[in-house]
Amino acid sequence: MSFELGQLQEAAEKYAYHDASTHGVYPRLVWEGRNQSPVARLDDAVEFMGKWKALRFKGGKTAFRRICKTWLRKNRSDLESLQGRILYSLAPEDFQTVLKISSSFRDCGAPPTTFGKALHFFLPETVMLWDQAIVRNTYKLRPDPESFVSYQRFGWKLLHHVTRNKTANVLRQLERDHARTVGYSEPITMILDHLAFFPKLSARAVAALGGHLQAFSKGLHQ
Repeated sequence: MSFELGQLQEAAEKYAYHDASTHGVYPRLVWEGRNQSPVARLDDAVEFMGKWKALRFKGGKTAFRRICKTWLRKNRSDLESLQGRILYSLAPEDFQTVLKISSSFRDCGAPPTTFGKALHFFLPETVMLWDQAIVRNTYKLRPDPESFVSYQRFGWKLLHHVTRNKTANVLRQLERDHARTVGYSEPITMILDHLAFFPKLSARAVAALGGHLQAFSKGLHQ
């Protein structure tokens, strides 16, 4: 079963929630400040996580602020090393860094959906966010950092699959076209996220990469 750039574009166009209040805050809280120091973005992180329903655990906003401060202190250099890096261009060692910082986030007390959405907040061009209801259920993933990283590898593989015999410029064009349609910029990581809302398209993407085991494997082969 094939999956091409057109199917990724179809998911972006069909996604129905760009006008929702959660997406209304995306440009201001996530995109505009993406190159700032992670430490300076803590207040925006707390606001974003609340609006994106990722603080539904004991202690909520107060606990997340405490967890995030501890995590930033331990992982700031690794986090800054990934800032501005696009998922398509990541190397194997970069995925190891994502595993390291997501595992640390978990160990500091962040639940799976919380660390997954927070990492996208801090690294919007680099990692895809995840949740239980859509992403983990759609792709049958466990809620641990290893599965979070396998989801990032899936995104990497799919981007390389749809751009084979092409250059990465087609992805930038897709982002530009998408921005014109929805009225604000979203990185390719968010367009990949939209795929999980459509069972037939997401199943087609997994099949095109050789099935679930290969799509979410540790290797970066396609």
